[in-house]
Amino acid sequence: MEAPIEPIIELRDADIPRLYAVTAAPIIQDVQLKISRGDFWAIGAFPGTGKTDLLYTAAGLQRPLKGKHFLFGKDTARMHEEELVDMRLKIGVVFDTGRLFGNLTVAENLALPLAYHFHLPAEKRLQTVEKVLQAVGLTEIANERSAQITRNLHQRVGLARALALNPEVLLIDNPLLSVDPRQARWWLEFLCDLNTGRTPLRKEPITIIVASDDLRPWTDTARQFAFIKEKSFHLAGDRESLKAVQEPILRDLLMAFD
Repeated sequence: MEAPIEPIIELRDADIPRLYAVTAAPIIQDVQLKISRGDFWAIGAFPGTGKTDLLYTAAGLQRPLKGKHFLFGKDTARMHEEELVDMRLKIGVVFDTGRLFGNLTVAENLALPLAYHFHLPAEKRLQTVEKVLQAVGLTEIANERSAQITRNLHQRVGLARALALNPEVLLIDNPLLSVDPRQARWWLEFLCDLNTGRTPLRKEPITIIVASDDLRPWTDTARQFAFIKEKSFHLAGDRESLKAVQEPILRDLLMAFD
C-alpha cells in the first residue's frame, strides 16, 4: 500500500493575520487548506476580506496567529529561519502590483534575486533572464526602467521575476485586475501551460494558487475552488461542485462584473 502524499502547503486550524496590522485580530479564522502538487486553485474574495493575507501566510511570508502551517510536509514553527528561507525559494509569490524596483530595468529586476539568492555569475544571470523574458513575451521591454512601463505590465514582470527562480509553486494575487481582454487571455493561457508543464521554462507542472475578486474567468482554468466569507474560509470543490454551490457570495464572485 502506497504512503499518502503529503500536501506541499497546508494550513490547519490557522488564524490568518492582517498584513502589517498593529493588532493581533485575525482577518480569517480556522483555515483548513491542503494544496497538493500539481493543483490549480482559484480563491475568490472581495477586496479587503483577506485573500492577500492568506497568500502571504500560505507562502511562509508571515506566520499564522494560531494553528499549524506546513511547507512540503514540514511544520514551519519548527524550522530555523535559514531552513524557512530555503523553503520559501521553492514558492514564487506574484504581488498584485508587481513590487518592482522602479529605478532598475525590467531585466535588472529579474537578475537581482538571482544574484542575491543563488550568487549566479553575470553571464548565467543574463542567460536566465533572457530565457524567462522570452517565455513571458517581454523581451522588447527588457532594458526599459520599471517606472517607465505601463502599470498593467508590472505584475507580468513580477511573474517573470518569480519564474526566474524556478519555483515549484506560484501564488498570484489578482492577476486579471485592470488588464485588457488580450492580456487576460495571455494570463489564463500561460498559467494553464505552466500548470501542465507545457513551457520551455519547466517541463514539470507548477502548482498554482490564484486569489481573485472575480472567479468567473477561472472556471475553465482552475480545478479547485474556495472562497472567503465573513472571516471564514470555505472550500467549494472542483468545477462540477462549483456549479452546485448556492452560497450567495460565491454566486456573486462568479458574476462579479455582470
